[in-house]
Amino acid sequence: MTIAVTLVTKSDPLLRLVRDFAHGLGCHVDTAPASSGHGIRIALDENDDHSLVEVLTHVALSAAKAGIDLAEPLFHVTYRHRSVTSEVTLTLRIAEFRIDKAAGIGA
Repeated sequence: MTIAVTLVTKSDPLLRLVRDFAHGLGCHVDTAPASSGHGIRIALDENDDHSLVEVLTHVALSAAKAGIDLAEPLFHVTYRHRSVTSEVTLTLRIAEFRIDKAAGIGA
């Protein structure tokens, strides 16, 4: 399966923070055309189950750091199985974001 996240935002600082983070994960990052702002496309490693959650979480953290509305960035998560010619795209926004103290296992 191939997975890519396209981040669309009006915030250049957010794009820079997320681009740097994705590069740090070892992801390939390209510029993506976007009608409602600027965009980057991040190709995720299909063998790394955590990359998608890490990228989405980092966008929320970066948006909070940049002082922009968490609902402003738009995500297009596109995936395709190798054996098929069609792909599926899910469009997402962050509805809520919080940081809590981690509960211990068995607590």
